[in-house]
Amino acid sequence: MARFVRYHPGFEVDVLSAAQWYDERQQELGRDFVARVRKAALELIKDPHRRSSVDYGVRYWPVERFPYVVFYDFTDTEIILLGVMHTSQEPDKWRARRG
Repeated sequence: MARFVRYHPGFEVDVLSAAQWYDERQQELGRDFVARVRKAALELIKDPHRRSSVDYGVRYWPVERFPYVVFYDFTDTEIILLGVMHTSQEPDKWRARRG
């Protein structure tokens, strides 16, 4: 069964903020980051069950090459992409987005 995909309003902010940080360090690195986040999102949309739960039932999917994960949740009818987080950060902010 196909699920509707919904992005939390903070998701794009997370991605663009990290991409800008990478671009400030190396030209075009932010573009690569965005592409890899997009790839991770497409992969998790295809198979959201593939990753195990973390606290409060929120799941995460690693972003290839970068120390980031995509936080998400899903139901029978939708997949909610909650945010993108550096792996050194505490996940409370993204868990709160699950609301």
